[in-house]
Amino acid sequence: MIQANLVHTMINRPESLEGNKQSFRAGQVFQGKVLKLFPNQTAEVQVGSQKVIAQLEVPLSAGERYWFQVQQGEGQVHLKVLTEGKGTGKVDLEGLLKQFSIPETKTSTTLLRFFLSEQLPITKESLSLATSLFQGKAMTKDDLEAIKQMISRELPLTKTTFEAVRATMNSPLLHGVMASLNNELDSLDTLPQVGTRLKEVIEPFIQTGTDRLSGQVLQEVVRGWSQGKDLLTSDQAFKALQQMGILPNEDENHLLLQASKKLTGFSEGKVQAQLPGIDQVAKQVSALLSAGKTEDISTLMKSWISGLTKDPQFNNQTMKQLLFLLSPNIDSVTYEKTVSSLVSKDGTEANKALNKEVLQHLQALQSQIESEPVEDFKSLLKSTALTLGLSHEAESFDMIKGRVPDEGTKVENIKSLLIQLLNEDIPPKVKDQAEVLLNRLTGIQLLSSDTTPVQQIVMQIPLALMNKQTDLTIQWNGRKDSNGKIDPSYCRVLFYLDLEHMNETIIDMQIQNRIMKITILSENENIKNLSSPYLAGLKENLHKLDYQLSNVSFQTRAERAVVKTKKTTNSSPLTLSYSGVDIKI
Repeated sequence: MIQANLVHTMINRPESLEGNKQSFRAGQVFQGKVLKLFPNQTAEVQVGSQKVIAQLEVPLSAGERYWFQVQQGEGQVHLKVLTEGKGTGKVDLEGLLKQFSIPETKTSTTLLRFFLSEQLPITKESLSLATSLFQGKAMTKDDLEAIKQMISRELPLTKTTFEAVRATMNSPLLHGVMASLNNELDSLDTLPQVGTRLKEVIEPFIQTGTDRLSGQVLQEVVRGWSQGKDLLTSDQAFKALQQMGILPNEDENHLLLQASKKLTGFSEGKVQAQLPGIDQVAKQVSALLSAGKTEDISTLMKSWISGLTKDPQFNNQTMKQLLFLLSPNIDSVTYEKTVSSLVSKDGTEANKALNKEVLQHLQALQSQIESEPVEDFKSLLKSTALTLGLSHEAESFDMIKGRVPDEGTKVENIKSLLIQLLNEDIPPKVKDQAEVLLNRLTGIQLLSSDTTPVQQIVMQIPLALMNKQTDLTIQWNGRKDSNGKIDPSYCRVLFYLDLEHMNETIIDMQIQNRIMKITILSENENIKNLSSPYLAGLKENLHKLDYQLSNVSFQTRAERAVVKTKKTTNSSPLTLSYSGVDIKI
C-alpha cells in the first residue's frame, strides 16, 4: 500500500521550487568528473547532478573521475585533488578510508560505498559517526535511508536522531502505533497517573467516529441511571444497560454492594484504575460496612457515580474504568464490542430486547451528537499539532525564557506525557511502545526542514472518521516570505488519505503567483463524475481567498508515472545553469 511508504517517499525525494544544489564545506570529500577542458586552465566539472566551472592548478584529464577534498579558504571554494578515481571499487574505498584514518571494516566499507552511490557529501566526521551507530549491529536498507536523510538535511549523526528518523521509514500508521501503546497501558495492573492522562489524550486519535458516538450514547445512558433525568428514568436506564450486556443481570442494590467491596479491596482485589474520588468513597464504604449499614451503600455508590458523570472531565476512558468496577465479567474486548454495536451508519443497533422508548431515546441522542458542528480544517491542523507535541521543544524554550503561553493555548501534549511516562517504573513492553511513538513524533519534527529559503514540512495526523481510522499525511513545499513563513503565493501542498469508499487518494495542489492547479490521484473510476458538482463551489470559495483556480485534473498512478517520465526525458539542459569561475582546484 502507498500509505506505509508515503512519508518515506516524500522525505526521500524532496521536490523544491529551486532544486537541490551541491554545497561545499571544508573537509568534505566527493567524486567529480571532468567533462570539458577550456582555455586559461579552466574546466567543466560534474559533481552529482550539478555542473560547475573550476580553475585548474594541476593538470587533469577530460572524461576522468577524481577524488576532491574541500579546503579551508575564503571567496572561491578550494579543492584538493586526492587521487584519480576508477569507479567505486575496493581499492578506491581502501584508499579513502586510509585518508580518513578509519579502520576498514564491513560497516565502514558499506557506508562509504552507500555515500558514494547516493552522491552524499563525505567527511571524516560524518563517516566515523555513521559507522559508530552500527557497532555490533547489521544494517538494513531502511537504516541506510535514514542515514541518507540525516546527511542530506544536515541533522546531527546521533543515536537519538537516527532512531527518530528511522522510525518514519516504512513504519506502521501513526494511529496504529498509538493504539498499540494504548493496549499495553490497558494491560497494566496499576496504571501510573501520567499513563491515565496519556490514554485520555490518545483516545480521540484511535477511536472511529462510530466508536466515539457509541461511547457518548452510553455515557448518556449511565447518566440517566445515576441521575434519573431526561426521557429515561433511572430504572429504565439500568435495565437498558443490562439488556446491552454492559451490566450483569443482578439486583441493583446487590450489584452496587459487590462493586463497593471490590472498590475497597475486601472482595476481589483492588480496582485497576484510579477513578476520581475513589479514595474518599472507599473510606466511606469501609465505615458503612464496619457499622453494618449495608443498606446505605447503594445510595452512596449511586451518588458517587452521579458525581462522576456530572464532571466535565468525564469521558469514555473514565466510563470504561467505572464499568470494569461495576461488572465482574466485562473486559476490554467485550466492552469495545458491546459499545461498537450501539451505533452504526444505518442507525442505532442496541440490543433488540430494549423497549421502544429506550431505543427512541438512543436514536435521539445519536441525532443530537451527529449534528454537532465539525471542527474546521485549519483549527483541526493547529489543535492536532499542539496535542501531538510537534511544537513541544519550542514551547519548552519559551517557558525557559519566561514567555508563558495564554491559558487558552495550553495543551497537555502527547510528547511531553511520553517523556514523563518513560521516567516511570513501567514494564519493558510498555516502554518499548512508548519509545516507538516518541521516536515517530520526533522523526516528523526533524524531517520538517526549514533551515533554507526553501521550506519543506511533512506532517502526519491520525484521523478518526465515522467508520474508519486513517492517517492524513501532508507535505508542504514552498519558499519563505520576508517574515520567514511559507509564502502562500508560491507553494506546493500534497494531501494523502486512505478513505473508506475512495480508498487511497492523493491531492497535489500547486500554487504559482496565487494561481492554483490541483491534481487528484485515485484509482476510483468515478471520482471525476463525483467531483464535478463541487468544482464551481471550490473555484468560488478559492476566489474569496484571493486564489485563482486554473485547472483540476484527475489521474491514476499509472498515468502519473507516464507524465513524470516525460518530464524527466524532456528536461532542458538550461535548468543546469552555472556561471563564472566558482571553484579553484
